[in-house]
Amino acid sequence: MTESSTTSPLLEKPSMDLKSVVALCKRRGFVFPGSEIYGGFANTYSYGPYGVELKRNIRELWWKRFVHKRPDMVGLDGPILLHPNVWKASGHVDSFKDALVDCKACKKRFRVDHLIEEQCQ
Repeated sequence: MTESSTTSPLLEKPSMDLKSVVALCKRRGFVFPGSEIYGGFANTYSYGPYGVELKRNIRELWWKRFVHKRPDMVGLDGPILLHPNVWKASGHVDSFKDALVDCKACKKRFRVDHLIEEQCQ
């Protein structure tokens, strides 16, 4: 008897790609495409009812593990928008660099985020 004849099709691992996982998450209410009623916005998602709960549970477990269970840690939640002097003092303004790619054909450099936006439109 060969090995292939003894293997049940139910035991074989299904092949999954990212599109299949995203489609499943949409169908099950974990995520919904962002700005969908206005034509959508590439690769942005809003959390659905199950996605919100999953995200909350992961955040809570992370917080317990890395903040509550460590005597040398405390929690901090700060704003995203800050005075420009904060970014200057931290070195972000002087050291920030946009990711670039080199075109081998024309020898020009392009910002990655601009190329991605062009592909999505």
